[in-house]
Amino acid sequence: MKVLVLDEWIPYPLISGKRLRSYHLLARAARNHKITYLCFADPSGEEGARKQIESLGIRLLTLPKRNPFVPAYRLYSLALANMFASTPLVMKKHFRRDYLVTLNQLVKEEDFDLIHCEWTHYGAYVTGLQDRPLFLSSHNIEAMPWQRLYQHEKNPIKRALLHLEWRKMLRFEEKVCRRFDHVGAVSEDDRYKFKTSYGCESVTVIPNGIDVHYYDSVKPDLASKSLVFSASFDAFVNQDAVAYFMESIFPRVLEKDPGVTTTFLGKDPPPFLRRLAGERAVFTGTVEDVRPHLSRSTLCIVPVRIAGGSRIKILEAMAAGLPVVSTPEGAEGLEVVPGEHILIARSEEEFAGYVIRLLNDKSLAQSLSAKARKLVEERYDWDKIAPLLEQAWRETVVRFQQRDKDPQNVGSR
Repeated sequence: MKVLVLDEWIPYPLISGKRLRSYHLLARAARNHKITYLCFADPSGEEGARKQIESLGIRLLTLPKRNPFVPAYRLYSLALANMFASTPLVMKKHFRRDYLVTLNQLVKEEDFDLIHCEWTHYGAYVTGLQDRPLFLSSHNIEAMPWQRLYQHEKNPIKRALLHLEWRKMLRFEEKVCRRFDHVGAVSEDDRYKFKTSYGCESVTVIPNGIDVHYYDSVKPDLASKSLVFSASFDAFVNQDAVAYFMESIFPRVLEKDPGVTTTFLGKDPPPFLRRLAGERAVFTGTVEDVRPHLSRSTLCIVPVRIAGGSRIKILEAMAAGLPVVSTPEGAEGLEVVPGEHILIARSEEEFAGYVIRLLNDKSLAQSLSAKARKLVEERYDWDKIAPLLEQAWRETVVRFQQRDKDPQNVGSR
C-alpha cells in the first residue's frame, strides 16, 4: 500500500518511548509498503535523522521545527488563559496551519491508499480527508494524564483548571477518534476505553515493544545501589514522576540506606528539575546510548502517577536485566505479574520499601530479572508485534470500503 503517515517529529534519534514505537513499527512496515512521512524537524539536527529514516525506504517530508510542549511551571497560567475556550490547551499547542495546508496539498497531488495518524493529537488534521481510509495509531488515552493530574492536585484553583482541561480533552478525543475507520491501541485496557467511552467500533491492540537483543550486552551492577529512571523529561508526566520520587520516596530510601544514588536518564530535564540534582541524584540529559548507563545501575524505578498507555521504559529495563519497581499507573497496559516480573508499589512507603528490599535481596532481584527477560522475549519483541500494524492497515481499508457502501456502518463520522 501507499501510506501517508502524519506525525509530530522525525522518529529518530530514539530518545523517547514515542519515537521508539513509531520507528520500530514503521521501519518494519516500510519493507512491504511505500511510506511517506509528514512531520516537523529541527534543521540543526535533521540531517542525521533524515538519513536514517530514508535508509529505511521511507520518504520524509518536513516542516520547520516547532516546540509544542507546555513547561510544567507555565501549565496553570496557560490553563487559566484557556478557561473559556472549548479547545483543549494541548491542542492549541499542537495545531499549526502550515501543516494542514501542506497535508491537503499532498493528498490532492498523490493517491494514497491509506492515511495513518501517528498520534491522537494529529487527528485534528484529517477532518477533510473522509474520502480515504483513516487509521489512528494511539500511544495512550490522551485524556487520562489530565484526569490523573487533576486527581492528584491539592490546590483547589489549580484542581478546577485541570478538571476543565480534562473534560475538554475527553470531548476532543472522542470526536477525533470517531473520525477514523480503525484505531490501534497499546493495551487491552485502552482498547476497552476506546470502545466503551468513545464509541470506536473497530480497535486493534498493537502493544508497545522492545528490540530485545539490543540490550544483550547490558550487565546490571547489583552491588552499586544505583537506581535509574529512563524517560523524556520534557513531558510533564515524567516531570511529575521525578518530583514525586524526589520529594516523597527518595528521602525514605535514604533513611534506610544513605548510600543509594539515582540517575535520571533522558533528554531535556527543565531547570526546576535540575535543581533537585545533588550528590545522590544525577540528570544525564540526552545520551547517545543508554546501555552503559543501564550497566551501571542496580534497578529501575518507574514512579509515574499520571500517564496512560504502557511504559516502554519498563520493557527496556526488563530486556536489560534490571529488576523494576513501579507504581500501578506506571505498569499499566503490560501483561506483567506483580511479584513475578515486577514489584508494584501502591504507596510512597511501599515503593521505598521495595527499593531497599531489592537492593538487599539479590536472589529476588535476579529471579524478577530472569522472568521479566523471558516475558519480553516471548511477547514484546518488535519483530513479533510489527505484523499487527500491517494487519490493522488491512482492516482499516476493509472498514472504509464498508463505510463507503453504507456510511451508517461506522459511527457518525
